[in-house]
Amino acid sequence: MKALDQTILIDRYLSGEASPEEKLQVERLLSDPELSLDDKEAFRQDMELQEDIIIAIQERGLRKMLQREEERLRAESNDDQPPIRTAVRPKVAAASRGPLWLIRSAATIAIAACMAGPIVIAPQVSRMIAISNNSELYSAATFEMTDAYSQLKGCDEPSDAIIAATALMQSGDYKQADALLVDALNGMPEVTNADGQAWSEKEDLLYLRALCAIKQHKLYRSRRLLNEVVRMDGLHRDQAAELLHTIKHGR
Repeated sequence: MKALDQTILIDRYLSGEASPEEKLQVERLLSDPELSLDDKEAFRQDMELQEDIIIAIQERGLRKMLQREEERLRAESNDDQPPIRTAVRPKVAAASRGPLWLIRSAATIAIAACMAGPIVIAPQVSRMIAISNNSELYSAATFEMTDAYSQLKGCDEPSDAIIAATALMQSGDYKQADALLVDALNGMPEVTNADGQAWSEKEDLLYLRALCAIKQHKLYRSRRLLNEVVRMDGLHRDQAAELLHTIKHGR
């Protein structure tokens, strides 16, 4: 698919304007077993980037709209025009002035409320950047993983991927580390919490992916992965829940 066509398809899908055929096309690109893992991951990243762009545009547009509304209201409050010299019109003007302010203010509040989601994105990104600069978080996690899996090297693909990924994370190559983790997760069969080691491996892979996402300032990916770790209710649940809370609300 051409880059422009793909961008349009993603935009229509994220905005809810995609036709049933276009929705199926997106789902195929995300799950088709005939597509390579690299292609599917690249498409996912394109979707996340497009979503970030849409939110940035919405946030900027809302700020401009609020600024224009504030300027209009300020101009009205400083309106020194002489009163209309008729018997009836002054009463109409005086009566309509109050409701006009209320209507415009209500409209501003309503629009702001509808777009409150995008507006809170900026502080979340700022908090995530602050977390990504916390070297203790990453060194502790990668050291813990390396220590836990050092005796399992060569046992299976997830264990080897975790060992290799932690080494890459320690060197600062979070993008390549994430690629290894994605390959390992995609290669795993469906597991449940009754599967013991495989369940623990999946949780470790997801948690490391979440840390890689935070380090690369991928807000949506990090929150999605951290939520999945919390739902698994395993070893990293508390750390993941704390990170989610910090990203959303601060400490």
